Amino acid sequence: MTCRPHTSARPSRPLRAAALATVLAVLALGVSACGDDEPEAGPSDPPSETASETPSETPSESPSETDSPSETAPTMTMTPTQEPTQEPTQEPTQEPTQEPTQEPTQDPEPVPPTSGVPQTYDEATARFDATGQEPQDLMRFRTKNGTYCLLDSDFAIGCELRGGGVRDEAYCGDGPSQVVGRILFPDDGSGPTPECNSDTIREPGAPLLSDGLVARSSATGIMCLVEQAGVTCVDQATERGFFLGKRAYTSFIAG
Repeated sequence: MTCRPHTSARPSRPLRAAALATVLAVLALGVSACGDDEPEAGPSDPPSETASETPSETPSESPSETDSPSETAPTMTMTPTQEPTQEPTQEPTQEPTQEPTQEPTQDPEPVPPTSGVPQTYDEATARFDATGQEPQDLMRFRTKNGTYCLLDSDFAIGCELRGGGVRDEAYCGDGPSQVVGRILFPDDGSGPTPECNSDTIREPGAPLLSDGLVARSSATGIMCLVEQAGVTCVDQATERGFFLGKRAYTSFIAG
């Protein structure tokens, strides 16, 4: 008996190739599926780093840069506050407080030498009337300034300053004294005579006559008024008189 091979039991070559291709395709799909799972985890990591790092760095650095304007702003505002406070306060306070206080004390207006000096007989008698008092009956007296007066004497009638006198070189000329220190009533009834004296008629023991008081000699009628500026004397019988002080002198006759 002859045996023949059964051809239907073994697959043909084309079928095996197709089956192999199918297996390869399935394997390829499995590999691709595994590869797709790994890349998804990769992109998720970098965003987590960039998202967590960049926001934390940029906010912390930007405020540190804004600190510099806060420091420079106060330094600029200090400069204008110093200059205006120094200049206006110094200049106005010095100039006005020095000039007005010095001028009145350094340049006082001088008192005229003839201030309060009677120039006529009527002016002199008006001063006596203004005192409103009775004269003291005296033959001589002295004042607190040292002026010495004789109202009744055979030697001389008049007044004399204590030391020095009123300088009058034009009147005294070439005499031994260039100052008028005494005025006397002449015996002939003429006007009182200023003298550039170098001697004295003074004698000790004369009573003191205070300022504002009047003395009169009952024997001669000579009357004198004592004032701070000097002594005014008049002769009522002949209407003549004089004024003698340390700064000025004058003599006069009525009419």
